[in-house]
Order: sequence, then structure tokens, then C-alpha cells
Amino acid sequence: MKKKILWLLAIFLLFDYSLAAIKLVKVGVVDVEKVFQAYPGIEDIQKKLKQEREKIEAEVNKRNEKIKILEEQLKNSNLSEAEKQAKIAELEYEKQTLASFIDDNNAKLSSLREELTKPVYSRIWLVIQRVGIERGYSIIMKKSSDAILYFDKEIDVTSEVITKLTKEMEIEKRN
Repeated sequence: MKKKILWLLAIFLLFDYSLAAIKLVKVGVVDVEKVFQAYPGIEDIQKKLKQEREKIEAEVNKRNEKIKILEEQLKNSNLSEAEKQAKIAELEYEKQTLASFIDDNNAKLSSLREELTKPVYSRIWLVIQRVGIERGYSIIMKKSSDAILYFDKEIDVTSEVITKLTKEMEIEKRN
């Protein structure tokens, strides 16, 4: 009889600990890109990036036209050998400066994108942390993570994060 009671007690304790362990982990999922796109003021950031990209593209097009003109001049003219070599050198110089211009401006555009979006992502992470703490989540994972193959829509906190973020931004605008 004592053995049965001890076994029952042991099973009860093991069962109780496993239930406690299950209750400790609460997982949530958030679609960070959806939150980012819903961020108040993101249109201004995207507009600024688009304007900068368009300026760069305009300059690239202008330089490409200059290169095309030089190529046409090489094809369609009766230049002396010295003039031809000078045009070839000028053409190569223009191509190299264009490549350098593109590389430099891609880096600048990337840097600008990071400069403009870093505060947004920082704000999003803070709101996600607050939602996690307020709702008692142990873990909140990015929806786009390769580790997530399936999740129940009930653990998706994206709309809650968007709502909280929007409310915070509205309060800041009023103050």
C-alpha cells in the first residue's frame, strides 16, 4: 500500500512539474515587415529614398547617354589613329567613372536607408517587447523566420503591435 502511494505521489509530482513547464512557455509571432509598412510616417521615408534613387538614376542615364555618344562617334567617324585612341581612352574613363559613381551611390543609398529605417525598427522592437511583457509571452518570433513552418493565428500579435505603435505615435504627435 505504501509503495502504491509513493508511486502515485511520484507520478503526481512528475505530472505537476511537466504541466508547470508547459505553462511557462508562451510563444507569439509577429510579421515585422507588415508592422514596418504600417508604421506612421513610413511613406515619408519611402518618398525620401525614392527621390534620392531617382536623382541617382537621372545622373546614371545622363552618363550613359554620354557613353553612347562617344561610342557612336567612334563607329561613325573617320578619325585619325591618335584621335581614335583619345576617344577610346575617354570612353573607358567615362565607363570607369560611371561604374564608380554607381557603386558609391549605391553605398550612399544603402547608408541613407539604414539611417532612416533604423529608428523605425528600434521603435518596433520596443513595442514588440512591451506587448510580450504585457501579455506574458516568453518568446516572440519573426513570422518570416525559417524556423517557423506553421503557427496558429491566435499567437500572431502583429495587429496588436501595429495598434500599440500607432497609438504611441499619435500620442507623441499631440504632445
